[in-house]
Amino acid sequence: MTEMDHFGVKSKLASVFVLLLVIFFYLTLLWSYKDQIPKITLNVLSLGMLGLSILLAAFIAVLGGIIWLFLLRDHKVFVKSNAVISMFAVSQFGKYLPGNFGQHVGRVLLAKRAGISIPITLNTMIVEMMWGLASGGGLALISIFFFVDPNDLGAHSIPGGYELIPIITLLLALPWIGIYFVNTFFPGLAKLLTKNDLIPLPKVSTAIIVTTLFISSFFIMGLILKLQAQCFFGVTKGNVFQLTCLFSIAWLAGYLVPGAPAGVGVREAMMVLLLSPVLGAGTAVGLGITLRVTTTVGDAVAFMLGVAMRKLHSHLFISNLS
Repeated sequence: MTEMDHFGVKSKLASVFVLLLVIFFYLTLLWSYKDQIPKITLNVLSLGMLGLSILLAAFIAVLGGIIWLFLLRDHKVFVKSNAVISMFAVSQFGKYLPGNFGQHVGRVLLAKRAGISIPITLNTMIVEMMWGLASGGGLALISIFFFVDPNDLGAHSIPGGYELIPIITLLLALPWIGIYFVNTFFPGLAKLLTKNDLIPLPKVSTAIIVTTLFISSFFIMGLILKLQAQCFFGVTKGNVFQLTCLFSIAWLAGYLVPGAPAGVGVREAMMVLLLSPVLGAGTAVGLGITLRVTTTVGDAVAFMLGVAMRKLHSHLFISNLS
């Protein structure tokens, strides 16, 4: 076994260790607060709210497909919108596979079958991830500024309002900065990602649309949290904006921890820490469970919708590339 192979094995073992440690931490929290978790009130209203939450979670996958559609168009790749949304929705369910990379592999394969080159797919996925992290990071900074006690972070101070604006602006400009950096200092890599050309900078209109859709997705999650806290557990504290910003921190943690399928365990543990001061520990733990069920079923609904679209409208999956 080569030195590189040894490094790869050690990295995987480290990722698994971190994942297991976080899941163990969350299960410990779950056990500690099991008696404080309010009982879910099952009635017509709560069941209807559960159905609405699942549909909202599935709609987030549709927004993800639209984001990818606009990024593809910046590369002069014009595929039917139905096809792009379907490919995104189907591939996203792969995030529940161990390793948290199945969704990326699945999208590359589906896109290739639709006539989209692998370099372009990879390029748009990288930009998409950068903008997702930038949008989540911006909301997380707002959360730290307005809603998190700096003592809980072990810090003596947090950024002021005037400091926050340029930081968030810099975050949202991250894709442009990253692309410019690659084109300037690593032109060989840029040509590899775009079939012998430099990576095109996203249009301003694309940036506005993509940022708006990403932030809308976060707000939908905040709305789901608000609805479930109120209808399932009878807790009315916390507004949608506050819950959205706090959730963004938990999402970032689940997204960035390697090896966690769909952020399982990581997101829930952070939700307990962040939402407990607002909603109470028991409700925060309960929401971690109900939100995980909601998003998993929502992703399954989006997956089935994507499969149905592919079967019922196969004629829409003919690429029109230019």
